[in-house]
Amino acid sequence: MAQKIHITFKTRSTLANIFKKEMDELGFDTSELNNEKDTLHAYCSYVSRLVETRPRKIHKADTFVCPENVKIGLAWLESKIEKGESVNAHLNGASKKDKLDGLLYDWGIQHLHLGEELAAPGYVKRTGNVLFAIFKPNDVYFVDIRDHEGWSDKALLDTVNRNWPELLSCYKIDGKSEYNPTNTDIIQLRKNGVNAMIELADGNSYISMGGGITTAGTSMNAARTYVELIRMLNGVENQIHKNVRYFSKSLRPKGRAMLNRFRFVFVCRRDGDMIRFYDVVNNNYWEQCLAIPTLKVRFGI
Repeated sequence: MAQKIHITFKTRSTLANIFKKEMDELGFDTSELNNEKDTLHAYCSYVSRLVETRPRKIHKADTFVCPENVKIGLAWLESKIEKGESVNAHLNGASKKDKLDGLLYDWGIQHLHLGEELAAPGYVKRTGNVLFAIFKPNDVYFVDIRDHEGWSDKALLDTVNRNWPELLSCYKIDGKSEYNPTNTDIIQLRKNGVNAMIELADGNSYISMGGGITTAGTSMNAARTYVELIRMLNGVENQIHKNVRYFSKSLRPKGRAMLNRFRFVFVCRRDGDMIRFYDVVNNNYWEQCLAIPTLKVRFGI
């Protein structure tokens, strides 16, 4: 009878430790993270809030006007966008705290401050007028510049729909809905974690363009990212289970002989932009890995 193989996975806990260390080093709020699930959820939430560092083409709405008092700040931000530099310093300080951002979670619109200098702790000086923008992988769409009172104003989406209808087309439901919330209603709905279709000026209704808000007040996109992360971990673990007898053929050699072919304990380790799966019993890596750049590399913070 073949000897039974024992495999222990500590991948979730060690991956959570890796992510927590990275979040701590960058000043993210991890004070309320008490277990690995909370930590992985928080990491996914931060990833969903931040803007990846890459060059983008700027598009401006037909009604876009920049007030005189923030023209210098806007020019600075535009230069960063076109050069592919990080713009995350222009986000609200709450981006380093896992707090509700209803405008982003509901409509997929970021708001960025247009100060002319950095202020502690590492953010651009706050301005009364902020830029409302939608970031896509290769483009950014400037919707409007207005004060902090426009978070639930459906006119923002009317502007998007008029200028770039392709951004909203996949969220469109032809015709009117039975309930069309007012701007005031939208504020309360977001606070209660309720997602509702809204009717725009074209007479059609639209579901949440930003992915939606959970009843806990968190991002549904972040929840999907968490599910995908767990799916990837499960996929690697399943492959290890199926192929562990042939582990010696799947090693990334380190010049060490296997110490125990019947006991394996796998943990996650950071290796540059990769998360690798390391067997601490035999001091060897499984060949499969996950491409997950560090927060610092991915978002330039």
